Amino acid sequence: MVETTNSSGRNMAHQDRADDPDTGAAVTDPGDEKARFCAEIAALANAAMNGDLRRRMNADYADPDLRRSAVILNELILSIDGNLSDFNDAMAAFAQGDLRVSVRAKHRGAFGQLQKNFNLAVATIRSVLGEQGSERFTDKATKFGRMLAAFKSKGTAFGVRIPGEDAQPIPSPPHDLWLKLADALDDFSI
Repeated sequence: MVETTNSSGRNMAHQDRADDPDTGAAVTDPGDEKARFCAEIAALANAAMNGDLRRRMNADYADPDLRRSAVILNELILSIDGNLSDFNDAMAAFAQGDLRVSVRAKHRGAFGQLQKNFNLAVATIRSVLGEQGSERFTDKATKFGRMLAAFKSKGTAFGVRIPGEDAQPIPSPPHDLWLKLADALDDFSI
């Protein structure tokens, strides 16, 4: 029995693997290798669907097609993770009030469209607010970020609920923070 591991830790145990008595090299039953490959794809897909993009497949297959496929799937997950990291960093900067933020133009396909739309949205807000408005927005967002950080440091959990048509907001510390932000932006003029 051989255990395979990847970046997320132990994956699964595989049987039917023996050493060649003449060379000492591992001899793998092709059926077992295919089953292991399928199990690793399932584990990789499950991790990705749960937002864990750190998991990778082993690429130690004797079959060159399985090895190449594992490498390609790992590159796919790495590419998605890199693209999402770029957008996450840009959104974090934007949430802190940085209106100079943009996502570099290295993205293609669906991520390229997302990059163009994000950059256009930030440029539109920057244009509408003008230079003085942009500075005030940055200042207000920074102050709000500090209030939110202070609130989080007290250990209060945030809850999200989707209201129905008749629902009224429930007074809560996060709701109060949003009201303060709304009040702060209420006197904000362009």
